[in-house]
Amino acid sequence: MAYKESDLVLKVSKDVNPSVWDEGFYQVFLDLLFKNRDYQKKAAEIALRFMNSREYSDITDLARKNFDNNEVIRARFNNSFEGLKNDLDLPDKLSATIDLATGTGKSYVMVALALIMLASKKVKRVLILVPSLTIESELTNKFREILSNDQLIKTLGSTFVVPELLNGDSTLIENSIAIENRDAIYKSQKDKNSIIDSLKNNGDKTLVLNDECHHVYYSDKNEWKKFITDENHYGINFKYVIGLTGTPYKSRTKTGSANEYFSDVIYRYSLRDAIEQGFVKNVEYISKENIPRDNNDRWQVILNSHNQIARKLISTLGEKPITIVITATIARSDSQAKNFKKFLKTSRNLTDAQVDDIVLSVHSKPSAAGDRLKLKEVDRSHNSVEFIFSVSMLTEGWDVKRVFQIVPDEERAFNSKLLVAQVLGRGLRIPNKWNNQWGIPTVTVFNHEKWATNVQSLVEDILEIRKTITTRINPNSDFNFTLINIKYKSEAYITENMKLGSYNIWESGVKLPTDTKMGKSTIETMNFSKKVQRTNEIQYMHESIDVQTLAETLHNRFDDLDDLNFANEYKNLWTVDKIQKMIESSLRASGNEVITKKIKNAFLSSMNTIFRNGSKSVTYTTVPDDFFEVATTNVANETSDLASFHKNRTLFYSSKFGESITDDASKSSFQDLKDTSQGYKQVVIENKYNFKSPQFAISVVGNPETEFIHYLVQPTVAAAIDSFIKSPDMNFYKFDYVWQKGSHQKTGNFNPDWFVKQGNLFIVVETKDDSQVLDPDLENIGKNKAAIEHFRLLNKHLKEIESETRYKFVFLTPKNYSLFFDKLKNGEIEKFISELDVKLDQK
Repeated sequence: MAYKESDLVLKVSKDVNPSVWDEGFYQVFLDLLFKNRDYQKKAAEIALRFMNSREYSDITDLARKNFDNNEVIRARFNNSFEGLKNDLDLPDKLSATIDLATGTGKSYVMVALALIMLASKKVKRVLILVPSLTIESELTNKFREILSNDQLIKTLGSTFVVPELLNGDSTLIENSIAIENRDAIYKSQKDKNSIIDSLKNNGDKTLVLNDECHHVYYSDKNEWKKFITDENHYGINFKYVIGLTGTPYKSRTKTGSANEYFSDVIYRYSLRDAIEQGFVKNVEYISKENIPRDNNDRWQVILNSHNQIARKLISTLGEKPITIVITATIARSDSQAKNFKKFLKTSRNLTDAQVDDIVLSVHSKPSAAGDRLKLKEVDRSHNSVEFIFSVSMLTEGWDVKRVFQIVPDEERAFNSKLLVAQVLGRGLRIPNKWNNQWGIPTVTVFNHEKWATNVQSLVEDILEIRKTITTRINPNSDFNFTLINIKYKSEAYITENMKLGSYNIWESGVKLPTDTKMGKSTIETMNFSKKVQRTNEIQYMHESIDVQTLAETLHNRFDDLDDLNFANEYKNLWTVDKIQKMIESSLRASGNEVITKKIKNAFLSSMNTIFRNGSKSVTYTTVPDDFFEVATTNVANETSDLASFHKNRTLFYSSKFGESITDDASKSSFQDLKDTSQGYKQVVIENKYNFKSPQFAISVVGNPETEFIHYLVQPTVAAAIDSFIKSPDMNFYKFDYVWQKGSHQKTGNFNPDWFVKQGNLFIVVETKDDSQVLDPDLENIGKNKAAIEHFRLLNKHLKEIESETRYKFVFLTPKNYSLFFDKLKNGEIEKFISELDVKLDQK
């Protein structure tokens, strides 16, 4: 069974008891540390939850739960959990791997894990093991820099004491972070030195972080894993072990290629993700099947490509690029470097000394000592080095940012996923002075004519290259429109309101869900003999009660209060007659004519406040600073994996979509998608006048979004609206909201799903699953409060400037779709209130 690495990631449950692990406490620290790199924050949060939530006893426990729920993992291990368990290297520990693409900042995640585990008193010391002195030095400098940031350190709590930073053969004292090259660990195994002495009986209070952890388990000549498993029985017994790597690949045999993905990965941020989000260079892969076989001709092609890159780079960055040539052996590295120097000397009319300054051959032999020294300086401004020949891979931790071309010289240098990922990693880092206005920089990867297919497939696997389809806006469409958004001066915050006596609970009436006397039920049937599915809509009469009966019911409920003084106070304040008038007023405001069971429950729920000991609410002190326009012509292109349309994604498109596609990848994918025999989820709207969107096509995920757009493109609905768009998940129309995470508040950006234009009214809709009506997420409670206030302020502003435009916000679930669209078609949508609106308003 073919699978992607992302399908093999073990999912850590989001179920966290705040009394066991308060995820919200360190939010400010994480936000300040990671800034806009949300993937780093997710990696840290998942690892901390895995270690501290007590939902898992060890990695085997987590693997078992994932094995039961993930068919891809089961297929990989032939439905044998024992096969999976045997593949785990530390099955009895809270041990896991974080897969972060090279160049995306693993060191920051290690900082977060180390400091939070110390600050929370989960451990007393942290041991960070690294594979080289270069990494040890750079990581130590990173920790020193962050530990000297007083503003950041203060967010770890008033009791946090800055830990001591250690290197070398040191005693691991309490509240220390030791960053050790693996050689020190081998020495400790052999000599039982101070490292072993200080860790004895303290393993359960020590966090072990393994940088480039593929070395821990899959390098033949080291003692790294033996130390972690405490093979010599020194009584250490580590409990927490987290590995980080951008190349989590291994071989199942000593002689096999390292193409097997680790089985204990709990978070993956792939090269493809990093490229698409602009955190590393883009990769341009060149198949060289037509490259000449003559050596000099071949060098000329590579040099010409290098020179083309150089011309662009000098005009922007002001620096020359570096091309690295990867060989399988030291002898090959030296011989190819020698041949290339001879070629370059003639091509550029250079002296031997000049060529030696431009071309390096880097490996471990004494003959390369001079070039190894030069290697340390190559990233300095205006350094003369342009070509580096190296054996298999340059040293990990070699973070040169001038690499813009990679050439695999032999198949053995590029014959496994591990090697491909390591080599690509050397060229992915973006130069510090790179200006985003120049676009995303690109590293060019050559192939070799003899093994083009093999190497290309490995590169594509590492980058998770799949068929994609891109949808975009039609800037010339008559269905485009312009929205108004608000820029605020301040943010929202959460306040706690204690019960102080009588709440005037019905002063503004009750917010009611919209309902009708007649209900509708949709039933789908399948005729198995004819293989035909049929949809049947059945109407029924809702049970209803009169206003007088409901008023008496609400008045009698005051008797359920424990405090008789409060009960009498409410009963005197709210007589049956006064309650009846409140009910009638609420019905008129909501556009309801009868009291159904749903509406009765809304009135009863409105009394819940007086039965609470206290309540928390979101208070907004935001003041509009500016009102600005957001045009639908600025909706960003959206690219989706074609494979996702086999899962929970559906493409809705007009008959004009095919003509709008400009890129070859999307053209090819669209042909596949249209082929109904391939089973992709897609809906074509044959009548373009029913697809009243400036988007040529709309990609939706999940049942709520899919059902909603099904309604939008029905002829009767299309006739009742002017236009609509499916808003992108990010960076189109957004505003801040606040929600509670653990015992602390968190701020996020709310990007509503849908904007529907009907005359001067914009209906803004956020679609959710029906389960939210029963148990809404805390995040949705925050979104709802923010949206209500946002559009209230916006409508107030529009009224003040005498504009007829208005906005209405609705939180909607499928159970209310039919009624929502009935009100929309009848021009009665302004008074519509969904069940989820009411539920969220009560929180």
